[in-house]
Amino acid sequence: MSNQPTPEAKQDYNALLDALMPFAEQMLKQHGEFFPFGAAINPAGEVTAHATYDGTETPPSEEVIALLVRGFQAGAREGKIRAAGICYDGRIIQDGKKVDAVILALEHSSGNATKTCVPYKKGFFGKYSFGQLIASLEEPKIFVTA
Repeated sequence: MSNQPTPEAKQDYNALLDALMPFAEQMLKQHGEFFPFGAAINPAGEVTAHATYDGTETPPSEEVIALLVRGFQAGAREGKIRAAGICYDGRIIQDGKKVDAVILALEHSSGNATKTCVPYKKGFFGKYSFGQLIASLEEPKIFVTA
């Protein structure tokens, strides 16, 4: 299992969350769903948005996530990114029940990887409410050594 995030990783994760969560919330409010998308941080600390398209109108989320992972792996190998995050709409178990959640897979070049989940509910008149952020350590998929 990956190690606890370094101070730089925590800072980069906060920047990725600040870039990814508002767009996820906007897409949910406007469309009720969203395709997976991502963001990365280059060595200079600049955040850039990332998406992928395989020519299919509605590709399965797993395929979109796999394409994003491969793209970020290439950026990591080339030293073009120091952190990356992939955001997708999913379901988690909370208090014994399946609930909707915005899921953010965050990774850092220091070797840390986290899965951060933000549960949400759709209420009256299409209004969304978001719960507390839940984070757990994960195995890295982007910043892996051969």
